[in-house]
Amino acid sequence: MSIVGHVKRFWRFHSLIIGAFGICALTLGCAVQEPAYYEGTWVVTKAYNMGISAHSASEAEQFLGRSVTYEQSVAKLDQAFCESPVYTSQNITGEEFFAAYRTSASSLGFSDDKITQVDLGCSDNSAVIGSTLIFQENSNAYTLVDGTFLKLEKTL
Repeated sequence: MSIVGHVKRFWRFHSLIIGAFGICALTLGCAVQEPAYYEGTWVVTKAYNMGISAHSASEAEQFLGRSVTYEQSVAKLDQAFCESPVYTSQNITGEEFFAAYRTSASSLGFSDDKITQVDLGCSDNSAVIGSTLIFQENSNAYTLVDGTFLKLEKTL
């Protein structure tokens, strides 16, 4: 075999390797990051007074139909806007849930699996509704306002 034949084989083989690395780099560069589960628009559908609450049952109904929207760059909490929101997420157990909220997680329909709590930080801190989101993925989601749990349902 001549030197020209060796060079051709060498470049054919290495061009395949270079092409494979190029495709990998292209697909990784074009990967889309999935939004967090809590991102999107949520609507208040029910209100639950669990123990001590600042709202009576009729006062809690004023929150029904209100919405909260969580996005990476902005959050809309009812009528309040939060530009440059900072989301802090943590997983809590049923015992930690009880210690923080003085009610069992099962009373809100949560299972014994991990419960996620997302706290929203805004520069003005004026938002009342939606600054704390408590949920289990593909299950129940709630926000808390003065001791009243507001059930949230995600819109499409």
